[in-house]
Amino acid sequence: MKKIVFLFLSTFLILMVSLNAKGLPKEYYKIKDIKKSKQYFFKYMYSLIKNENIKILNEKALVKNLLNTNLLTINFDSPSFKQLLEIKKKYRISNLYSINEYMEKIDVVPPAMAIAQAAVESGWGKSRFIKEANNIFGHWTYNPRIGMLPEERAPGATHYIRVFKTMQDSISAYMLNLNRNLAYKEFQDKRYELRKQGKKPDGLILSQTMLKYSGIGHDYLGILKQVINKNKLLEFDTKFYKEIQTKN
Repeated sequence: MKKIVFLFLSTFLILMVSLNAKGLPKEYYKIKDIKKSKQYFFKYMYSLIKNENIKILNEKALVKNLLNTNLLTINFDSPSFKQLLEIKKKYRISNLYSINEYMEKIDVVPPAMAIAQAAVESGWGKSRFIKEANNIFGHWTYNPRIGMLPEERAPGATHYIRVFKTMQDSISAYMLNLNRNLAYKEFQDKRYELRKQGKKPDGLILSQTMLKYSGIGHDYLGILKQVINKNKLLEFDTKFYKEIQTKN
């Protein structure tokens, strides 16, 4: 009995430490070699990005399965239809039965692009945002209950740094932001265009639609392109599409 209680408490403590952890694992910050540090960063981020993309693909599959059937046969009291309503609200879909609108908004964010933005926005995982708030992509909020005060906020400004419970939550917010907001319509349209051409979403191509993500404009696109090309991040796109193909 004492052994069981000890194991339970040990597991609970590990879980609590994990939930309260901020930033990348401590071992990452101890790596001195730049090449090894980058490899660790890429591998760690890829795992989180892959998890979120799979969730999105599951939502996409649910919508396709439901709306590709005869609408007259849909059970409006079924759990699937209730999920459809939740997805409609989540992605701000205007027409409940427009499968094209769903397909344009509910899709993956290529790992190459997501990893590049994670590196740029978080200073390779070493910014205050990520270390204290699990905030990988520079998200702001005007709600002080879920934010922390920026160190150098301009007089009169009311924004806060968004605090996330986990880094996975930060990635979830980032992908939802790109998938549903009008500011990233060019991203959504270009990705959908690639799909219609029978091509997989390409991280380098889609990174060049991120003009509105940063205040530095076209310079930001150049930085993302350089990070992707220099570090051969398109290999993570290839890896991801192979892995999900194997699973399916």
